[in-house]
Amino acid sequence: MPEILPNHAPSPRTPLVWDGTAYRAVRGHTDGTVQVRGEDQLFSFKGVVAEWRSLLLVGADGYIESTAVPGGECWIITTVSGTDAARAFTRASITNLHDGVPVTLRSEDKAFGVAEHANWSGHTYLDVGDRIRMYFTGGQNNDSCTISITGYRMTVET
Repeated sequence: MPEILPNHAPSPRTPLVWDGTAYRAVRGHTDGTVQVRGEDQLFSFKGVVAEWRSLLLVGADGYIESTAVPGGECWIITTVSGTDAARAFTRASITNLHDGVPVTLRSEDKAFGVAEHANWSGHTYLDVGDRIRMYFTGGQNNDSCTISITGYRMTVET
């Protein structure tokens, strides 16, 4: 990568990177992609989140959760869907359980039929230990409920 000097100036559209000593032009490939080292990234793609769980509600108006994000990862969740397969329910609340605090993504009051899905789509982040939690108002103890989430897994670069 050439150093940026007055006698070696890049075009105004050339992306630059600071290497700790000088600005340098970002190296590109003939197919138009840019070469980026891991330490130059905020995070890198690791894989797909595609989880489906079937759990029993604990208590009336209970909830079910996704698995927790493992260490060294960040999950970007793009869809959540859930249902109570045992009985009708009257409210569905989908939350991002971040550091133990449920942050509401969607809450809907309506007469959901048995096995009718409540859905959310968007973009929310989960870090280590975080989960997606779905509450079922009107559900009863031991109702069989499902939750499915999709998105992608990232690794945190250090």
